[in-house]
Amino acid sequence: MKTSIACAVIFILIVSVCNGQFKIKDALVKPTEAQSGQVDPRLYQDNQPIPFKSVTLAVVLSTLVPGAGELYAGNFETGKYAAVAEAAIWVTYAAFYTQGNWVRQDARLFAVQHAGTNFNSKNDQFDVNIGNYLSIDDYNQAKLRSRDDNLVYTDPSYSWKWDSDADRIAFKNARIRSDQMYQDTKFVLAAAVVNRVFSAFSAGRAAAAYNRKILLDGAWNIEAYPTSSLKFADGMQINFTYDF
Repeated sequence: MKTSIACAVIFILIVSVCNGQFKIKDALVKPTEAQSGQVDPRLYQDNQPIPFKSVTLAVVLSTLVPGAGELYAGNFETGKYAAVAEAAIWVTYAAFYTQGNWVRQDARLFAVQHAGTNFNSKNDQFDVNIGNYLSIDDYNQAKLRSRDDNLVYTDPSYSWKWDSDADRIAFKNARIRSDQMYQDTKFVLAAAVVNRVFSAFSAGRAAAAYNRKILLDGAWNIEAYPTSSLKFADGMQINFTYDF
């Protein structure tokens, strides 16, 4: 109980002291303003930090989404090209990947019809093998001759036999085309990386340029007046100030 009362008393004293300090401050400030006849308008300005742009944030944004960093830095005039390039890159990627899938699926359907293949749970190397050999027997014999016993197919689900060598070659060519399309998607992804690097660099420069502009938009003030004693001037004082 005594502790609670003591805490309450201390709290009241702290509040009273703070209020007293504010009243003393008001009493000291108000006469000064009244004596001057005017108040410096800068006293009423919020002490807010200068709205600089973060170079790091601009770079990160453009790394994630090309053009976003330039937009943040207030220079989307250059960022729009990175954004358009990014959209074109992903459209191209989707086109190559989708077309590659279509060609591969058509080739496998052709192999099912003309070689009796079963592609369930098979890897891409199986596609290569059936395109290089007329039948599973030809393939296994070739592996045994080269002493690659571990590559021999013993599971009956891996069996195939082409109707003709022309059908085998047709499948092989289709498989190669699909592989080329999949390979092209890697170049497209590389282009996406390059686009991000250039966009991030551009965004960083744009943010830095924005910050320089903020600084240069301020105003330099020069004040010169004599410094004097009671009897005569004994010098000149020059003040340089910079207003944001």
